[in-house]
Amino acid sequence: MGPSVASAHVLLTGATGFLGKVVLEELLHRREALGIARVSVLVRGQKGQGGRVTSPQDRFRKVLRSEVFRRLPPGWEAFVEVVGGDLAQPRCGLSPEALEALTARTTHIIHCAASVEFDLPVAQAAASNITSALNVLELGRACPRLHGLVDVSTAYVTPWRPGALPEALAHLPRPAEELYRAILDGSRPEAELKAETGHPNTYTYTKCLAEHLLCARRGAVPLRIVRPSIISAAWKAPFPGWLDSAAAFAGCLLYAGLGVVKAWVADPSVRLDVVPVDVVSHEVVAAAFEESMPAPGEAVPIQYAVMGIERALRVDLSVESTTRFFRERPGGRARPGMFIGRAEHGFRREDFLRRELPTRALKTWFAATNQRRERGKLEKVDEQVRYMNSVFEYFTHHTFDFRSRRAAAIEGYSPEAYLDVVNRGLYRHLLRMDETQVTLAGKAHDDARSDVEWLQERPHGTWAIRTLGIALRKALRRCTSRITFDRTSFERAVDAAPADTLFILAPSHRSYLDFLLSSYLCFQHPELGIPVPHIAAAEEFSRIPFVGHVLQQAQAFYLKRGVGKESTELNQTLGDIISRRASVMFFVEGQRSRSRHVLAPKRGLLRGLQQTNQVFTVLPLSISYDRVPEEPALERELSGGGRPRMSLRALLTWLGRLAQDEVRLGRIHLSCGAPILMTPASDVRTVSERIVAAQQHGLVATRFHVRAFLRDTPLEGVDEAWLVEALRARGGRVLDSDLPAPDAASPVLRQSLRNQWMHWFYPDALALYPDSLAVRDHVARRGWLDTPTPRPPSDPRVRRLVEALFAPIARDYVRVAEALGSPERMPLPPGPKPLVVAQPEAHLPHLEDAYQALVDQGILTASRPGLYAWGPQAPALEAFRAECPLQGAPLTRAVSA
Repeated sequence: MGPSVASAHVLLTGATGFLGKVVLEELLHRREALGIARVSVLVRGQKGQGGRVTSPQDRFRKVLRSEVFRRLPPGWEAFVEVVGGDLAQPRCGLSPEALEALTARTTHIIHCAASVEFDLPVAQAAASNITSALNVLELGRACPRLHGLVDVSTAYVTPWRPGALPEALAHLPRPAEELYRAILDGSRPEAELKAETGHPNTYTYTKCLAEHLLCARRGAVPLRIVRPSIISAAWKAPFPGWLDSAAAFAGCLLYAGLGVVKAWVADPSVRLDVVPVDVVSHEVVAAAFEESMPAPGEAVPIQYAVMGIERALRVDLSVESTTRFFRERPGGRARPGMFIGRAEHGFRREDFLRRELPTRALKTWFAATNQRRERGKLEKVDEQVRYMNSVFEYFTHHTFDFRSRRAAAIEGYSPEAYLDVVNRGLYRHLLRMDETQVTLAGKAHDDARSDVEWLQERPHGTWAIRTLGIALRKALRRCTSRITFDRTSFERAVDAAPADTLFILAPSHRSYLDFLLSSYLCFQHPELGIPVPHIAAAEEFSRIPFVGHVLQQAQAFYLKRGVGKESTELNQTLGDIISRRASVMFFVEGQRSRSRHVLAPKRGLLRGLQQTNQVFTVLPLSISYDRVPEEPALERELSGGGRPRMSLRALLTWLGRLAQDEVRLGRIHLSCGAPILMTPASDVRTVSERIVAAQQHGLVATRFHVRAFLRDTPLEGVDEAWLVEALRARGGRVLDSDLPAPDAASPVLRQSLRNQWMHWFYPDALALYPDSLAVRDHVARRGWLDTPTPRPPSDPRVRRLVEALFAPIARDYVRVAEALGSPERMPLPPGPKPLVVAQPEAHLPHLEDAYQALVDQGILTASRPGLYAWGPQAPALEAFRAECPLQGAPLTRAVSA
């Protein structure tokens, strides 16, 4: 494979372009295997507005920031050298000294640079595609160590004709030298030149001449030509879907998906040969390092980098795939939908009705209302649409049958699968949309549909589901900045589920909004394949006038909580639901977590489902809130108050606040954990614990939570950026949020907000404070994730952070021990709630955990919740108190306060 042992020096042109970037990445990724010592990239300076020139080095620095290089190891830039030059100039624009130094070491040349603009004047196209290629050839001739030169051409150098198109030079009616001279001296008009050969544009015409001239002039230069077809998003490398250009095929699909193009002049049955960029890159690199290069006098090898007619993409199916993809995701400018047809199919009529007529009307409106800027934008978009239909008409009316001597082997490839990869690439890399944060509702959600249109597109579901759907869509727009969901997590979970499975949705439970959001997601996105579930709701809901009936019509069924034994009525209800192959939603935590801790799972409903003898796929859902709607009521409970009853009045009061724009919840995010299979033989306890572990893993923090913590707990060296990075380093996820931190948060709210994310620091706490009973007990009760082997962190900022998070827990455990006094004290002081009323800086869940720890150790006994007596191990209370503090933490003063 040519030079090895890191002796190869590759000269690459076109490294700032789409293909060139991927070729450079592959050369560096395979550097050791190919024996590459260095890659020189020849880059031209660029003149911008106002005559400002960007140097080659500065141009390439922008390339370095491209995501395409993310899999390369740190320091890869050291193997790349930037050489300033201009391929259209003699000696490629290099000084004699630079030329001598470059040619002396170059062993391989890969010429990717070209102008792919279809409508350049022929003289400009020739300078970019012919003169440049010939200058690179001469540079190669001057390289004494040259192993091979690869010229990247295009498969479309041969004008369309019926039948197979082989890997051979295209026929020309005159010698290429004569045609090239005619371009240079301007002796023949462009239209005449193209008409004579049958080429549709100056790009394919000049590329065709370049091939002929390179072959004729090569002499002893070892030359190979690679002809890609329409290059698009990567199939696998450097990662699926990567692309950074909306040119050609990608641009057509993008405009279709965004609803910009409403009529496309194309033959629906035409097959477009679209090849992934990584397939082309692999062929180019393989050709450059091919051991067998043509000897002087031998024919120049020409090889296609194409997919072939059997793997080509049909125009109509491609557009259908993209419009469906974009209909299911927000981000479009308008509802996607397109007419595809030739002129005889009615294209001109459809284009007039769908594009020209609305454009004229909008132009008139913008002119009448003096909206010059909007009119300018409209004209620019309209020009792009007309240009696309003009320049691509030739390719969308002919199926090219490229016959390659060796078809590229691509594992797992199918046209349908590749279209999905392309669509995801368009969404992620061109629109900068993240499929792990797809908007579902809220102010920031824009799906280019009115509420009425949105509902009309969803005819499925009962009247109650559809009514709640539209009401929720409107309400969430008023009270949330955005609600997002991790689409990829749901798709992975559904794809991993067995065929014809029954789904159990198990959301985390922080708010009554949880079951509405989960159902809303299924209703809005039926393509996910998760039916709108039947909801296991608390019996109290059934007693709310009107609301109880509506929820029942929206597929809710009611449970009595705290029964503690098998319910025949429940089993009958579940059996009826399962017999209809319907999905079920229930809250494994049993009740809302007032403090945002993940609660210990309840297993009654899981056992009831298991008794139906069906196989279920449990989808653990994590719902993360900036702030929850019931926050004031939950704060009162955590401060020792009673639990408010569900009532129509409370709901109407909240809706009144919503109408007055007094509700600000910020951001909400939903994600789905890995699916959990439950069979009749499964251990229900294990299943339930896996559910809550997946929920805890899926909970995300937002920058709101981080800012709220730092506002109330400033720590030396710890700022927002550092804390976000520390969370991510431990496996947590932190999303953006524009909700400001509260000015005066209560102690209850402060602790609840940090409970959202502090579980990621449980291993650090165990490593730093292994002797603290409070830390060990808290992690055992509140942590559901597998804890890695604790290692004391070396960063002092981590210690300061962990102390700030866990010192309040230790203080609360000490509070309980000190409030109890000694075993001689009779009667015992009342339990956790009276204690939190007396000491409002304490956190009720910590106090409850401390009491339970004392019961577990036999220091106390509990005859019923809140009623305690001394246990047989009562004398161990002082040892319990002594074990709780964090070593070195300033607890005494805080406790006495």
